[in-house]
Amino acid sequence: MNKDRKIRILILMQMIVIAIVAVSIPALITTFQKEYDLTIAQSAIIPIISTLAGFITNILIASVSAKMGLKKLNLYFLIIGLIASTTLAFFNNIYIFLFGILLVGINTAFGLTNVSTIFAHLGIKYQNYGVFHAFFGIGGIIAPAIISFLLAHNINYRYIYYLLIPVFATFIAFVAVSKLIENKKYEKIKIKEALGIIRKSFILPVLIIIALQAGSEQGIVTWSGNLFSDVFSYSAESASLFLSFYWIVFTTARLLIQFVENRIGKLNTVKLSLILVVCFLFLLLVTNNPIFFVLLAAAMAPIFPLMQKYSAQKLLPREVGLFNGMVFAFASMGNVIIAGSMGGLGDYNIKLSYLIPVFCSLIILAIIFHLVSLKKSGKVKVSPR
Repeated sequence: MNKDRKIRILILMQMIVIAIVAVSIPALITTFQKEYDLTIAQSAIIPIISTLAGFITNILIASVSAKMGLKKLNLYFLIIGLIASTTLAFFNNIYIFLFGILLVGINTAFGLTNVSTIFAHLGIKYQNYGVFHAFFGIGGIIAPAIISFLLAHNINYRYIYYLLIPVFATFIAFVAVSKLIENKKYEKIKIKEALGIIRKSFILPVLIIIALQAGSEQGIVTWSGNLFSDVFSYSAESASLFLSFYWIVFTTARLLIQFVENRIGKLNTVKLSLILVVCFLFLLLVTNNPIFFVLLAAAMAPIFPLMQKYSAQKLLPREVGLFNGMVFAFASMGNVIIAGSMGGLGDYNIKLSYLIPVFCSLIILAIIFHLVSLKKSGKVKVSPR
């Protein structure tokens, strides 16, 4: 097995763990509301703290990733994940809990930026972004399934964090002693050069799409527990199972992205996905049928990875770290604004809050048509590789 394949296996395993930690929060949102006596609006502080921490982290990572080195950053995010899991496992004070949520946000942002940058340094034949993001979905399947099992058998939900502690410790030990990931460094990107990258005709539209899409995904998943419990009258255990089915379909769809992309292209795939997102959201809200929540996962799955791939493969390797930092910073910004807004509106009408992702999808669709026009006019400038 060659080195690139080994590295890909390692970072895909890390993607699963990043996802388990991140997805455990929305899967437990109704449990946290009961444990800490929080309303829906008050519990909106949970994703806001997490995503704000992620946003700030990504701004910092984008500016230092080229200089610090890939292996060192990989170890840092794993250590933060270990601390976050320990905090959520052993403390039940509301303020320490919120500190743990903050660490989850830092770990998620740090980890996604780092592993996606390592992924972008692999040979082109190993850069299947659908598979890469699908492994986040695998973690999304595992987390709510474990939580549903724990809640159904009256076992403390903290056991999911007890399990994560040795997992993070094992990754830390392996990466520290292994020479698999090189501590590859580049010359630090200067502010003027960074602004030049942002000014590329396709970068800012893609970042806006990322913010809207990530915020919609986060909001839909985070408040699904309240939608199913408060509006559709399902139990917390059933809501967790629906979320697990969502992630199963989401992950399967991402594994099939390359197949669809090869036939109709990146931007056409995204356009089709957005149309289906709008249709399934309306059907979910009108019929109250969870099947449309599951189908929604298939529609949403291709958008983020294809837009990231669309841009990343047009940049120089040393520019990719900055770009990925900006991608996840904008994703965090979208999470704060959109998921937070859905939580605030959800305190009055949770169904109404799900119209926000509908409007976001329509805006993204308009931007996609703009990118298509740029491509046709030859205004998309690509860095020589």
